[in-house]
Amino acid sequence: MKHSAEEVIQDLLKGTKLNIHRGSDDSFLYSRIPFGIPALDALTGGGIPKKRMTILYGPTNVGKSYLASQIVVNAQKEGGTAAWIDTELSWDSAWMAKCGVDVDNIVVSQPVNGEEAMNIIRELMQIGIDVIVLDSIAGLVPTAVLDEEFSYNPMAWQARFVNSALPKILGNLKSGSAFVAINQVRSSIGPVALDNMPGGLAQSFFAHFLLQVRRKGWIEDKDKTKVGFDMEIRLRKSKVGGENWASAMIPFRVDGGIDIVESFIREGLERKLITQSGPWYTYEGEKVMGLNGIKNLFVDNPEKFKALKKGIV
Repeated sequence: MKHSAEEVIQDLLKGTKLNIHRGSDDSFLYSRIPFGIPALDALTGGGIPKKRMTILYGPTNVGKSYLASQIVVNAQKEGGTAAWIDTELSWDSAWMAKCGVDVDNIVVSQPVNGEEAMNIIRELMQIGIDVIVLDSIAGLVPTAVLDEEFSYNPMAWQARFVNSALPKILGNLKSGSAFVAINQVRSSIGPVALDNMPGGLAQSFFAHFLLQVRRKGWIEDKDKTKVGFDMEIRLRKSKVGGENWASAMIPFRVDGGIDIVESFIREGLERKLITQSGPWYTYEGEKVMGLNGIKNLFVDNPEKFKALKKGIV
């Protein structure tokens, strides 16, 4: 006698010990931690996903750790918990506080080896910490390498470690954590320089989000002094929505991080909420000169800025 699909599913769900669920089961649902910046939230489909692994990678000094700190900031604003695994010994409480992180309510670890780092991450996932930042994959060094002489350098030791460690921890993401790993790029030796991430290909395979961060052009003040740069974030891989292979350009100022006001101004121009004619900007009939002029308009008039954000979001 042929059984219906529903009868087969019912039998499987009740009559066996298999680890299976309906495709619509709530256990597969996940939420996101928004960036609070329209271009970035549009690029990522609403922000960084929980129950998933995200990699932020790029060359040195392009704002990767800052971006990760903003994920922490927004998780904390929603009452969430956060952890920072610092394999590079670079945690700076004063700088993180300036970035907006509530440093009194984030747990920080500086593990002595790669195994300790991965064990800590796994336990934090099991607890269900909302966001766990690993800074960085390049700093993961297993005990087998640390205990040897300085000249000990077996081929692909870091890739082998990452390849074996990630499958052992990622199953714990079911508890609800967003796992954000930072990594650098290294240029390969050869006739054509290729950007490779320390740790091998396994991280790209296991990651649900791959966000590439690059510097694209400088921001200068009136004296031509470099005060920041345009940060380009490109979504290289996604298993959870977003605009795959698209990118967002974000103004980043060295003394103040991402320029939120300018980000919304750029979005307002894109959506024709703000118009520009030469050096003149117009918003709701009010005309001002220069980028600093339109920024001051919104800084001095919070209600206008709130209306702009409402029109965009």
